[in-house]
Amino acid sequence: MNILVTGGAGFLGSHLVDSLVDRGHDVVVLDDLSRGEKSQISTAAKFVQGDVRLLDDWERAISQHTPEVIHHLAAVNGTKRFHDEADLVVDVNVNGTINAIKIAKRLGVRLIFYSSPEAFGEQENMPLSNSSPSVFPPAIEHQRHSYGASKYLGEILCQFAVREGLDVRIVRPYNVYGTRLKGGKNGQVVSRMLEANPIMVHGDGTQTRSLTWVADVVEGMIRVGEYELESGISFNLGSTDEISMLELAMIISKRRSVEYKFCEPNHGDSRRRIPDVETNSLIDWQAITTLKEGLDQLL
Repeated sequence: MNILVTGGAGFLGSHLVDSLVDRGHDVVVLDDLSRGEKSQISTAAKFVQGDVRLLDDWERAISQHTPEVIHHLAAVNGTKRFHDEADLVVDVNVNGTINAIKIAKRLGVRLIFYSSPEAFGEQENMPLSNSSPSVFPPAIEHQRHSYGASKYLGEILCQFAVREGLDVRIVRPYNVYGTRLKGGKNGQVVSRMLEANPIMVHGDGTQTRSLTWVADVVEGMIRVGEYELESGISFNLGSTDEISMLELAMIISKRRSVEYKFCEPNHGDSRRRIPDVETNSLIDWQAITTLKEGLDQLL
């Protein structure tokens, strides 16, 4: 099968490309390398460096081969960037998705759009399901929700395309961690705790997440792309095991023999984030790797 993966040089995208190649698919990667690494792209995949906001770059990618499935992961990520670069986040995430839909419509191919639990904003009722309302605070308070709001708008655009006959599936990966996950100031929580000394815990650390091993999530992503499903269905690919950030810091600090300390909370940080996984039965998927098993592999 011919498959196009946008953002295929990044953490989650590169793991997806590896698995697709291993299964014998012909893969083209479109990525601007602003956060991903060319070295992470399988040598068996074709690579086009380009910006998903530019239709000309999409044309160069599909000229490599006409895709039968498009996995659209390309987006500006990194929690600190959501507040500090809100204009760029909205620009790339919304306009990139508009172009993904345009190309999929023109080619008449399946589109897998990668959203996020951030699309629910500050929704406090758990678990987060496909019927959960999105809750966003006044924009004047902070711009952290530039990312979540852009993903919410992406889902709206996708559902509109479904109404017009396009085969679209929506995936929300939940706090995925694993090899290649970047740390640093724009990194994700597990990778930052694996690198920092001391480990920084935002706020009081009682906020919880459902941490999910990358290989588990990639298997679900592939099934969403391959299975014959009703268009417009959304999948929350995540573990249902809940852990507080303080508990996570204590586990990692003990294993690394470093200290942890508390710092200022992140803007609009969700208190809890637990997925409703009901629709995952359609693809016969669940997260199977425990946090201990995942951390054992990383450490």
